[in-house]
Amino acid sequence: MKSSYARYGALLIVLAGIAVIVWTAVADPDTSPTLAEAADAPSTELSPAVPGDSGDAMEASAADDAAPSPTTTTPAATTTTEPPEPVPVLGTAFTLSRLDGWLNTDATSLEEIREQNTLTVVQFWTFGCRNCKKTLDALGQLHADFRDRGVEVVGVHAPEFAYEADVDNIIEAAAELGVVWPIALDTTKYNFHVWQEGPTGYWPRVYIIDSENQIRFDRRGDGAHTYRELYATVERLLAQESA
Repeated sequence: MKSSYARYGALLIVLAGIAVIVWTAVADPDTSPTLAEAADAPSTELSPAVPGDSGDAMEASAADDAAPSPTTTTPAATTTTEPPEPVPVLGTAFTLSRLDGWLNTDATSLEEIREQNTLTVVQFWTFGCRNCKKTLDALGQLHADFRDRGVEVVGVHAPEFAYEADVDNIIEAAAELGVVWPIALDTTKYNFHVWQEGPTGYWPRVYIIDSENQIRFDRRGDGAHTYRELYATVERLLAQESA
């Protein structure tokens, strides 16, 4: 009898345990995911923070992943070289007439010199003029650099004072000053006044005459910038002639 009661008691305990398990499963089925569900669940592990990172930076990265930046192509740099402005024509040059002769040349006229050259630089000067003397080094450099390229310098000597009209004095002064280019003797200053219209003529005054007898440069005075510009204009005109 006692053994029967013991068996019945054990059976009741087992049935009670089964009932508890069934009741728990039925009451909250979502709290017990299956092994398959657990395997498919995404990981929520966070990366360690990096100094300087922020939420904004993370959002920017996400946005970059969602919408890649379009490929930008930097256009190749283009270089344009504008041709220099042509040297203007300022008028037609006069001839040299009523001269008392020439020094440092066998030529007998400006036309003869001009026909033998591409450009002719004509300067009105006199050897006693202090301002004229300041220009002679620049003219000498120009003459040395361009003589073999078809450029001739002509110094039209128009005396200011009587002693400057003496031919021997002119020859001596030219040698001392290093004037080796042709000198036209305008003793009466006729050409000095014809070329320089108006009541006033200037020592020095310099011109560039091209092969067509056109004036391409006209400046007065002894400024260094004037003779730098003279040199540069000769270069430009020669480049245009050879282009």
